[in-house]
Amino acid sequence: MDDLTSFDHLVATLGLDPDEYENSTELKERVRRNKEQKYVPTELLKCWGFTKSQPLSHECGPRHSSR
Repeated sequence: MDDLTSFDHLVATLGLDPDEYENSTELKERVRRNKEQKYVPTELLKCWGFTKSQPLSHECGPRHSSR
């Protein structure tokens, strides 16, 4: 049984470790093109200023929820 998400498959294909996600321009561009159809971790969307429903500010920070 394959429990990996499409995001997991993408980062594996790109050969990225979690600490490399934010600085990967190729990952960012693929996420930008596919964020409406594919799962992307919410914190990464926020970091890059992407959202599926409304604009967010462009700021990266600690990976924890303030809500």
